[in-house]
Amino acid sequence: MEHYDSARLDELLTRLATLERKIDGLEVRVDRLAAASAASPDPIPTPPGVPLKPYPDDDPFVRTPAPARVRQPLPSPLPSPLPSLARPTAPPAPQVPVPTPGGTATHREGNVGAYLLSGAAALLVLLAATSLIALVWDQIPGAWKVAALGLLALGMVSAGTSLSENRPHQQVAAATVTGTGGALGFVTIIGAVLIVDLAPVIALVLMAAWGFVLLLVSWTTQQFFTAVVSTLGALVTVAFACTQASNHPGRALLLWTLVNGYVIAWGVVCALLPHYTPRMHLVEWVPTTSMAVTAAALLLCPVTLLRDGSPVGVALSCLPAVVLLVQAHHSGRLLSRSAGRGGTVWEWGGVGAVLVLAVLHFTMAPAAPSAARALPAALILTAATASTAALRPDDAEDSSWPQNVIGVNPWVILGVGVAAFAVDVRLLLPAVVCLALACLPTVHAGHSAPVAMLPMTGLAALGLTAGARPQPTPELWLALAAVITAVGSSIWLESRLASPSAPAAVPAPTQHGRFNPLTAGAWLVGADLVLVVPQLVRALSPNTITAPLLAGAGALAMAGLGLFNRGCSPLTLASGAWAGVLDGATGLRTPTVRRTPMIAWVGFGILSVQAVATLTAADAFRSTAGALVACPLVILGPALAAAGARLLLPWLHQSPVGVAVAVSQSATLWWAVMVQSGASPTSMLVTAMVLATGTVCIVAGFRVQATALRHYGLTLVMAVVMKLALLDLADGSSITQVLALLVAGLACFCLSLAYNRFAHEQARYAAETNPAPTDDHRVPPYT
Repeated sequence: MEHYDSARLDELLTRLATLERKIDGLEVRVDRLAAASAASPDPIPTPPGVPLKPYPDDDPFVRTPAPARVRQPLPSPLPSPLPSLARPTAPPAPQVPVPTPGGTATHREGNVGAYLLSGAAALLVLLAATSLIALVWDQIPGAWKVAALGLLALGMVSAGTSLSENRPHQQVAAATVTGTGGALGFVTIIGAVLIVDLAPVIALVLMAAWGFVLLLVSWTTQQFFTAVVSTLGALVTVAFACTQASNHPGRALLLWTLVNGYVIAWGVVCALLPHYTPRMHLVEWVPTTSMAVTAAALLLCPVTLLRDGSPVGVALSCLPAVVLLVQAHHSGRLLSRSAGRGGTVWEWGGVGAVLVLAVLHFTMAPAAPSAARALPAALILTAATASTAALRPDDAEDSSWPQNVIGVNPWVILGVGVAAFAVDVRLLLPAVVCLALACLPTVHAGHSAPVAMLPMTGLAALGLTAGARPQPTPELWLALAAVITAVGSSIWLESRLASPSAPAAVPAPTQHGRFNPLTAGAWLVGADLVLVVPQLVRALSPNTITAPLLAGAGALAMAGLGLFNRGCSPLTLASGAWAGVLDGATGLRTPTVRRTPMIAWVGFGILSVQAVATLTAADAFRSTAGALVACPLVILGPALAAAGARLLLPWLHQSPVGVAVAVSQSATLWWAVMVQSGASPTSMLVTAMVLATGTVCIVAGFRVQATALRHYGLTLVMAVVMKLALLDLADGSSITQVLALLVAGLACFCLSLAYNRFAHEQARYAAETNPAPTDDHRVPPYT
């Protein structure tokens, strides 16, 4: 029995060992399949004609695979009499590296640190070479110095190129060696000029050729660092040519012709480099580096080219600007298709800053005639405006680049126009026209900022009126045409921006505290018509009432057309869509808001100030030209005050509004009467006017339930009584004074009766009905 049990136990152990070997074999196959799938992440291709139908999430027949569990070996319950069998072990599965969150940042930090240290190494090598040369400079012949530096430069460039091709993992070291050798090459050529008297023209050609060699090396080695070094060498080349042109004015034309050719060739090569080296790191920024060379050629242009005013000198001065604009368009399109698309805005802004500095650079040639200084500025302005025609995308591929820079371009043209105006004031009109044309693609894209930008340029004409001579000048006429063009262009641009439907007849509610370019454009249009145009007319035709009459009529027209409404725009002013509309009210006695809108107070203040200016001008013209000449201004002054009071009429029952309206109306009326009649403030005519004004204020105060207005009228009446009783009687008695006292007494008695009757009527109305609030303007008028 014991023997039988031992045989059965041995058989069971054998079967368990066989089963364990099969399980291990399955594990090996599973591990191999997992390793193969990790090595090739591409999915298994689906047979043609068999569509893939993913299972739904709630399919009950789909089992979710359970996580794999590590199988523990079964412990042997009894010692096995069989010899131990060797169990095949599965090969370890390949470890797939899992990217850590900080891996990308560490990689970027490594690249930055490597290239910074490479640049530091190159700088230290150059400093060491310079120090060594300075130490033994006097003991080395001049030709040997240049030859040694040249051989060292060629050797380092060759070594760096070979290192880059033979050892791809040593790119940083190769770029360091190549860049250092390239910099030493430029130092060699400059040293040849200083030591062995090499001709500047030959040196310029050699430096340009060496720069192209470095570009070829960067294309061969796929190193962006070498391209940057070649760009720095190109900048040195342009600066060297500028220095030679300044030291030898006779060679300036020849040298700058070579520089322009060099800039064009350099830009073409840098533009073609990204198409032939697509795998170079940061290759899309290579055209941007060439733009730095073109900008240097534009800003370092010797002003001696403009002294004679020759067309060739002007063309050589402006040609880099055209090349820079072409490069900006090409580089912007290239960057818009890469990860650096955000840099297109900064690049276009930098181009604008360079163009502005270039235009201002032409003012540094005082010996040149004014036409020779204005012509380059006009050409650069025209070229910048013409380049905006390419901002309208022709296909979907390049649509991202215009959308990025289309909002910056008007500010670029505005800056160039302001610089051109600083060079020559006659360029204001061309600047306005160019700005209007450049803003057209912007408004087509839905931006409304150009609507306010155009009338803002008209304010520049105020600078011409300060020192204007009495007689008309061409500059003043051009400035007047520029202001009118700016106003018309603003309206035209808004018509291109606005929807085809007609503007609303009632102002739409706007968000408080939010800047609206259309409203700003409307106010700037008003400033041009009320402030700038009258000042120019005053300079063109002095000692006439034309200027103050235009200013007053313009302010009155702007108020009538609805300027003092939130959401107003130049197009609504021109079309008259909001003519007569009050902000915050639907009528003169039906306000829609409880508080007086701030814009109504602003309009009231502006029109009151304009009324004071108009009556001041009327008083001045009456003393010089007579009352008949001043009569239009005398009528216009109270009309402006009445237009300002109209903005506050819906809230006349409020105390501040009532007092402000009464004071402005009464003061302008008395002043107009004094100006037209020539009466003094203490005359009987003015006294009668004050008494009549007080009577009207008392009656109107009861009609609209304005307590402050009644108190103001009562104060005026008592002031008249005090004047008649104290001042006039102190001067003596006359039949006129007697009549005045009788009339004033009768008026006071009538006002007393009216005051008492109105008070009783109001008390009876309050007793019969519910007491109305003190600011209720809906109380029916008394009869």
